[in-house]
Amino acid sequence: MLRCIGSVRSLSTGPRCLQKVNYSNTLHLPKTSFGPKIPKNEARDELIKTTSQDLYEWQVKNKENRPSFTLHDGPPYANGDLHLGHALNKILKDIINRFELIHNNSVINYRPGWDCHEPTLESATKLSASEIRAACRQLANKEIDSQRNQFKEFAIMADFDNPYITMSHDYEINQLRVFKKLMENGLLSRQLKPVWWGCETETALAEAELEYNNDHKSVAIHVKFPVVSSVIYQTLRDNFKIGVNEQDLNLKLLIWTSTPWTIPANRAVCVNNDLDYTLVHNKITNEYLFVGVPLVNEVLALNDNFESVGESVIFRGNDLVGLEYINPASKDGVHHPVIHGSHVVSSAGSGLVHTAPAHGGEDFIIGKNHGLDVRSSVNGQGRYIADNIPVGFHSLAKHKVTDSETIRKCIGILDENGMIFNINKTFKHSYPYDWRSKTPVIQRSTPQWFVNVEKIKPTAIEALEKVKFYPESGKNRLPSFIRNRNEWCISRQRTWGVPLPIVYNRNSGEPVEDIETVDYIIHRMDEFGTDEWFSSEDDISRWLPEEYKSSGKEYVKGQDTMDVWFDSGTSWTTLNKDIESSFRSETPLANIYLEGSDQHRGWFQSSLLNKIIASGVNGNDFLPVAPFTKIITHGFTLDSKNEKMSKSKGNIISPRHAIEGGGKPLLPALGTDGLRLWVASSNYNADVSVGSEVLSRVFENMKKLRVTFKYLLGNLNDFREPVDYNNLNPLDKYALSKLYKLETSCIEHYKEHNFSRVVSEVNHHMNVILSSLYFDISKDCLYTDSKNSVRRRSIQTVLKEILRVYIGLLAPIQPILTQEVWEEYRRFFDVKESSPFMVGGWHNFYKLQDQFLNEQIESEFQLIWELRDQVYKQMEQLRLDGIYKNKLETQVNIAFNGEKTKLEDILRAHALFLDDYFLVSKATVGQLEADPKYESKTTVEVNGESVNIQISPSPGAKCPRCWKFTSVVEDKLCQKCDTVVNH
Repeated sequence: MLRCIGSVRSLSTGPRCLQKVNYSNTLHLPKTSFGPKIPKNEARDELIKTTSQDLYEWQVKNKENRPSFTLHDGPPYANGDLHLGHALNKILKDIINRFELIHNNSVINYRPGWDCHEPTLESATKLSASEIRAACRQLANKEIDSQRNQFKEFAIMADFDNPYITMSHDYEINQLRVFKKLMENGLLSRQLKPVWWGCETETALAEAELEYNNDHKSVAIHVKFPVVSSVIYQTLRDNFKIGVNEQDLNLKLLIWTSTPWTIPANRAVCVNNDLDYTLVHNKITNEYLFVGVPLVNEVLALNDNFESVGESVIFRGNDLVGLEYINPASKDGVHHPVIHGSHVVSSAGSGLVHTAPAHGGEDFIIGKNHGLDVRSSVNGQGRYIADNIPVGFHSLAKHKVTDSETIRKCIGILDENGMIFNINKTFKHSYPYDWRSKTPVIQRSTPQWFVNVEKIKPTAIEALEKVKFYPESGKNRLPSFIRNRNEWCISRQRTWGVPLPIVYNRNSGEPVEDIETVDYIIHRMDEFGTDEWFSSEDDISRWLPEEYKSSGKEYVKGQDTMDVWFDSGTSWTTLNKDIESSFRSETPLANIYLEGSDQHRGWFQSSLLNKIIASGVNGNDFLPVAPFTKIITHGFTLDSKNEKMSKSKGNIISPRHAIEGGGKPLLPALGTDGLRLWVASSNYNADVSVGSEVLSRVFENMKKLRVTFKYLLGNLNDFREPVDYNNLNPLDKYALSKLYKLETSCIEHYKEHNFSRVVSEVNHHMNVILSSLYFDISKDCLYTDSKNSVRRRSIQTVLKEILRVYIGLLAPIQPILTQEVWEEYRRFFDVKESSPFMVGGWHNFYKLQDQFLNEQIESEFQLIWELRDQVYKQMEQLRLDGIYKNKLETQVNIAFNGEKTKLEDILRAHALFLDDYFLVSKATVGQLEADPKYESKTTVEVNGESVNIQISPSPGAKCPRCWKFTSVVEDKLCQKCDTVVNH
């Protein structure tokens, strides 16, 4: 038997092969140049440029009579390659901007920013200050160029040629003007007090620069300080018959600390006036220790040699205030006081608190009130200063207090002097680390410049009452950070940064704080640049106003720079060319700030505070206006196991890896739009997990979207004459009603920044309404009906509406894909705009007609689909039994018992289309067929109505063109196809 070439199918009939007619060239199959794969290389790069750089420039140039929209970019550090967190952040912002452009026809103002004052080369101590700054500036510029190119790969629509950069001259001068407002408003002061200190970076740190390690382990100790006040010895002997003796110094204060290195800096022990204290007794050494009554059992559990003296020996805290004690390890014989501290509690420790005023906030306040020494016992490197610690600890001089060996030696000195009660070498607790060096920090008293947040706090809280938060939990979080903050340490001991414009008397070290001098220095910095401030010069008269010029050698330039949060917190000054009007702006300068949730304690807070600071006039009339109208936050990116990504774990997925695919873990090549689809699909308000499984699902989603667009474009290649809505078939009206609801719902989700719902609803519509229903049912008509039949054009009318809406809904998320589709769309329909974003707003092009919403038609089809599901259940059983292979081999007969019902009326109204709805060759409503060749007959219930369903073989022969079993004779065209082909 010979195989026949070019036939629809081959049949053997005896010794001859009958040539069958090939009707494929009579079918209207989809035709389009739109490819099934993601563009690569030059084609991809050109699409990215078209949809980002070119589009941004176009929309700025064509801004007449259009509203303005500003999403202000929080500046990432110009340091290192981008990670998925950067991609999540920038793409979310871009989706918002693109939606504003396409839906509201807004002019988008989006300047990317970079925070440049990372102390990258601060450890290069052999370099001069000027050399360090030059090297840092050069490195920052290099990193900005690298990151800018990487951001462009995400198809970000932004003014990349004109970013704001915190190390630029204009930015720094505006920042210095905000600093000047600090002084004018009386909000700045220099104070000696403990601050968080990074021993590796050798600088003060603000709370926002700390990262808390919940698994930090410290060595915690209980220490015994001998009491030297004779009166308490006498009282215990006379009133309680306690065997204490001042010659033996066997009455002691028991304290607990998790920072043993601060014991050399001990200046007092605090008790609480309102707490009860008692004694525990060592029956071997005859020691007596003061302990808070509620903590006696905990203390006794630490040392079996001690026992309680009984409930009769009770002292109030105020009975102990005024006692004096010594630190035997100090070898200096200095007496230290017992004082009241309201911060002392009975829930932990011993009920008595070791107090080192130079190394703790509460300790400092109490110490200052009692005239105690507040000098730091350690230097900027975290090493003991010999002159500031007692002689007994001099062997520790120059040792670093955070080193475990130093702590061991310090405890050894205490133990040699009989002061150790208990040691816990693995005390686990949450402890702050320097966000840059990732090492533990200490508290150290040092002169720093502080902002008085307390004064502007009420205004800041009032301003936040007008701000919208997404998610709403931020509405409580940011105000709580503000309420709990009373001051802000803004001085840093770094070379690379914006200098504080302050000079000091060379001899006294006192700062010159008059506004005129500060203003003059800022003007000179504007003239010379801030780098010049760090040049070495003995005579600084050029930096001083006239009244100080003759004394130029008596002053020195301060070397402190500003907190980087003060840097980025003044970025709102870039949003208005008139800096003075920005200060007193009565409306927010930006529509949206969008960053990670950690920025409640960082950039959001510093931006708000600086805006309030700048609005004041002579310390009054602060305006309750934030720089932002809305704050949106996102979580962090984690691996598939919800663990933080790190090089050591080997679980990092870079944005480029996700775009290009391959590598380890093995990933599909998502392309830029795939990366963007991952972002949009994520529940970004929480932490976002990502791995090969997640990205593979995104890849499949991308393929489905491309196939859908290809199908739509392919079936519209010959479409020119739309059909009026009133003349559309019922299924077409149903499809438009569903499309209308999709559009309306997605627009609301976009407005609420709920992009994952946009993606999920588009996917559901694409998979359920289109692929499983509308496309499946209508493709027979599209392929086999007359090219210009009303029924076929009716479907094409709907397909065009679907295509337009899908372009509009997906353009903010998938700009490259929709641009590809748009270029094919333009060719079909002679559209002049070269981008789907250039059509003048949603309402001018994409918005569906309100008449498309048709609840009546939807309710009818809801019943039809319920019936279809019941029919398909019966068909599936027949297929599994081997009775038929394809639904087209069958016909469906539907009958009702008794009076007409709602469903019967609906089916009769749709009678002409039932065979298409059920994808069978014939469907009827009425009598069941008698004695069919085979049948599946059942009664089901639909919407409370009883329906009889009969499935039997189609009586006709298979049409070689449309494949329905509606031909009178085998291998002959059915009536419809014969009309299309031969007439």
